[in-house]
Amino acid sequence: MASNKIDIKRVLLQEVRDIAILILISTIPTYLFAGNKIFTNFSHYAYSILYGALLGWTIWKGNQLLGLYFDYKMPWEKNPTKTFIYRIAGSIIFSSIDIVIVSYLIYTYIYKINVFDDIKPLINYALVAFVIAMLITTIIYLYHFFISWRESLIQKENYKRDVLLMQYETLKSYVNPHFLFNSLSVLSSLVEKDSQKSQQFIKQLSDIYRYVLEQKDKEIVPLNVEFNFIKSFIELHRIRHGESLKVNINVDNFEGYIIPLSLQILIENALKHNIISEDEPLSISVNRDADYIVVQNNLQVRKVISDSGGIGLETIKKRYELISSIPLIIENGDGFFTVKLPIINNLISKL
Repeated sequence: MASNKIDIKRVLLQEVRDIAILILISTIPTYLFAGNKIFTNFSHYAYSILYGALLGWTIWKGNQLLGLYFDYKMPWEKNPTKTFIYRIAGSIIFSSIDIVIVSYLIYTYIYKINVFDDIKPLINYALVAFVIAMLITTIIYLYHFFISWRESLIQKENYKRDVLLMQYETLKSYVNPHFLFNSLSVLSSLVEKDSQKSQQFIKQLSDIYRYVLEQKDKEIVPLNVEFNFIKSFIELHRIRHGESLKVNINVDNFEGYIIPLSLQILIENALKHNIISEDEPLSISVNRDADYIVVQNNLQVRKVISDSGGIGLETIKKRYELISSIPLIIENGDGFFTVKLPIINNLISKL
């Protein structure tokens, strides 16, 4: 209750401040038209100030509401140039209509003048009011435009940095001594036991490196391309873990796009952070649910977890925030860890 009273008081004080500013601003065009008469004819001055203040208040507050509408429908950060053009156009249309209506009401009901008898004074005052309103509005919108344009550039640079970080960490994970040692150990044992399987292992390993190098610079890739890669990635780990790793891919609709290597990172995290053994097999499922690819694994967290090098869900989440309005969803409970990756259904980026 106390906070509500403070908010109401603050809003009222802001409105009083705004009205005071408008009275000051409206005095300028009034003096330009009336000159020193405003000091000898107080009623004329008061009416003129009322006219200017009412006109200024309706234009000001109307444009504020218009701004709130555009903030919801067309935020600055999405496309500053397009937003600036639409806002200026909307402000011109609204301000023109507002000036005509308010001017007509003031002249008719305050001045008791039939505007159609002599419309020239009304037109002159309306033009001055319009120029002042557009000047102030344009300055405000230009300020927001340049702020949002700068933020947009910063977002793009942050996005590029995140992409480079993801590429670097992914490549680093594949030249990591542990990964190479484990892969070579598996390969060594396979060469002795099953030459055909060892050839398959080498092919899967080369496919993984090839995909990482081919897709590392891309913003998004087709779903079928990512799934073809992930099958090789899973097969490589199946050869290593055998029946201790169970992966079920149930996707029959491959329309859309996804961030490259995102599926690999999620599966890699599941392998890295959970126990995988014959007694406690790790189960991973990959499904499509409407506009999401859902990756879920049973939780059997290791007591000691190796450092992930900073790559993971946070990087993927940031990248999705920049290219898609659909949020990435993370759920942790009931013995399962679930991540829902948004499917991008077109190539239009938020950037």
